Amino acid sequence: MIPFASTLWPALLLYSLSGSSPGPSSVRPSFVWQSQAAASATLSRHQKLMAVTTWGIQLTGYGQKRLTNVVQGEFDLVVIDPTDDNAVPWTKSEVSRASQGTSAQGKLLIAYLSMGAAESYRPYWKPGWRVGNPAWLLQEDPDWPGNYDVAYWNADWQRIALAQLDRAIDAGFHGTYMDLIDAYQRNPGRVTARADMVTWVCRIAAHARARDPEFLIIPQNAADLLKDPRYAACVDATGQEETFVYATDRPTESQRKRTQLADYHLWKKAGKPVLTLDYANKPALISSIYAKARQAGLVPYVTTVALNTLPPSR
Repeated sequence: MIPFASTLWPALLLYSLSGSSPGPSSVRPSFVWQSQAAASATLSRHQKLMAVTTWGIQLTGYGQKRLTNVVQGEFDLVVIDPTDDNAVPWTKSEVSRASQGTSAQGKLLIAYLSMGAAESYRPYWKPGWRVGNPAWLLQEDPDWPGNYDVAYWNADWQRIALAQLDRAIDAGFHGTYMDLIDAYQRNPGRVTARADMVTWVCRIAAHARARDPEFLIIPQNAADLLKDPRYAACVDATGQEETFVYATDRPTESQRKRTQLADYHLWKKAGKPVLTLDYANKPALISSIYAKARQAGLVPYVTTVALNTLPPSR
């Protein structure tokens, strides 16, 4: 978010040149709002990402309100599903309105895409598909019915996934928040699984940026992939689940926190923001998570594991 002082000075300068007093009473609020909007418009998308201090995510439960909560939410960045509750894509005007929000600066609007797993409720899913048919469709996730592991290195799967990416770009999203990038951990028998994922993420980035040079690539989890120089060059930030608590309200182990925070340090050192996502309901615990995350230089968000609401940041 742009500091108020940095956007106020053009208005003060203009008034001083016209002979008016530069005091607060001489700067009309509407003029200041326009000055903020103009200054924000000059920032690159990456600069806006670097300035993010609050973020949120909602993937379902939009209902008749559609994206009203996103529009009204005071966030610098919001991740949403690219489709509504009926799997119908948001219109370009809805995406534009949601990204404009109610503030002069607007917000970065990021599309959630599962690039390391297939989902049976997506428009691309065809009747008759089952494990092994098509060949890239692997086992169903026992914890998430309707979600299937995929051979993400398979060209046919990649064509399907990139088509989803193209639709998000066409709709006007500023970037993608990519889930199941840690799927390589589910393929211990494939020697190249980790390298294949890096190659896949970089292909996604190249495809997106060929169409929109500022398109943001934000993978979720798999923080240690940043140690691969190829990966580091392809991504802009990371989202990380369950740093401080497991879903729901269960504190993570000290060793896990130490390992995660060490990986996050590498991201911050590389100039790439770390967005943390923890699932908690207890008010005192929520406050503690926000405090600990911010103390560590992270950008936290705490919500419910269903991701069907958009509670305000703290």
